[in-house]
Amino acid sequence: MDKLQTGIKNLDHILDGGIPVYSLNIVSGSPGSGKTIFVQNIIFNTARNGLKSLYLTTISESQFKMVRHLQEFEFFSDDFLGDKVVYEDLGTVLRKQGADKGLEYLTQMIKKHLPDIVIIDSFKAIRDFFSDEKAFKAFVFDLAAALSIWEVTVFLVGEYKEQELTLLGEFAVADGIFHLYGQEEKRFQKRYLRILKMRGANFEQGEHLFQISHMGIEVYPRMRPEGEKLQYEVRSVRKGFGITRLDEMLCGGLTEGTITLISGGTGTGKTALALKFLLEGAEKGEKGLFLSFEEPAAQLQVVARHLGWEIDRYLAEGRLDIKFISPIELDVDKHAFEILDMVREKNVERFVIDSISSFESSVSDIQKYKDYLWAIGQQLKRRHITTIFTALNEEPFSPIVVTKAQISLMTDNIIILRYVEDGSNIKKVLGILKARGSNHDKALREYEIAPDGINILGKLDRADMLR
Repeated sequence: MDKLQTGIKNLDHILDGGIPVYSLNIVSGSPGSGKTIFVQNIIFNTARNGLKSLYLTTISESQFKMVRHLQEFEFFSDDFLGDKVVYEDLGTVLRKQGADKGLEYLTQMIKKHLPDIVIIDSFKAIRDFFSDEKAFKAFVFDLAAALSIWEVTVFLVGEYKEQELTLLGEFAVADGIFHLYGQEEKRFQKRYLRILKMRGANFEQGEHLFQISHMGIEVYPRMRPEGEKLQYEVRSVRKGFGITRLDEMLCGGLTEGTITLISGGTGTGKTALALKFLLEGAEKGEKGLFLSFEEPAAQLQVVARHLGWEIDRYLAEGRLDIKFISPIELDVDKHAFEILDMVREKNVERFVIDSISSFESSVSDIQKYKDYLWAIGQQLKRRHITTIFTALNEEPFSPIVVTKAQISLMTDNIIILRYVEDGSNIKKVLGILKARGSNHDKALREYEIAPDGINILGKLDRADMLR
């Protein structure tokens, strides 16, 4: 089946290549959900590929006002107006001459312009020109039949509520249904897209975040690894920290392609330990990416220099990259997708997220948080990327608590950092709680963060562990 490529970022991926040509599609949503920008973005993108669109307005925005607003977007071009993008007024005909003449006018416009795409905005407004539901249904079927003869791809845009999508007659004839909606949150409004129907084609189901920027519509697909995507090769290669005693405790290092959770209280050195793992990889020529939700890149560089690590050289040579995303602006729907994009583009072999506790605090639904981490983890494993997640333990003296959300269940290895009281002093203690499929040192060992780096000291005696 031939597909109409929308050109909207990631939308054609969700649609398995695009929208089937000659299909009749409904774009629904409440006022302000982005319906008009959605279809306008498509027709200007397809105009660049030589396709012609006929945009028929009813009683929504005038074409002049619409074009004035479109000038803010990069997808818009004056050069296409009147040639590849044609605006006509269907509303005046409907109001003055009635629905029958409206169908006749539509046919005349198609004959005149010979478009590849036809849009009616707003289609729901046409309902007001009919006395009853039966008459409107008859009009809808006549319209669908007429449009099918002309072999055009159709978009009917309307302010439909979600409960109307299964009740109104126009949805029975639709081949595709796109539902756009917004959700008020404390920090910002989020927009979502669901494809409820796409006859004769595969598509990614579920809720997909989208944003409207100066570029137009940008879609961030919901990550849902399944089937073959969950299958990956287990390798025996070890990735070390470059900290001799720690690598010995791990019998050579972390197994390649596994996910490790470093859990600890504030100040225990989670960030420093994770950063050292990337620097060791950079020393061996492996590309690393440090994604920070806690500290800006400049602050991490200061920490590394203080510990005597050559971070500036690795950054300059492109063997290490640090990306900072403010926890205030963190949006798990968007950034989870962008994380994987960064990893693919940079051919990363070692990867750190510092910390997933910030991920957790950015979503109100804890199950959604788990689902996204699971999806990210499986994608990283499939690419054999050795990954570290850091997590804040709010009970830094407790050896039991790892994470509140039980994320430890989806990780392969767990390293715990905690404090132990020693009289009037506080010691830092490191232990390996889990190393899936590998042997590991079971002892708790004291460590220190000194000007020459991270040093693992001796085992704790029984008296220390009982404190």
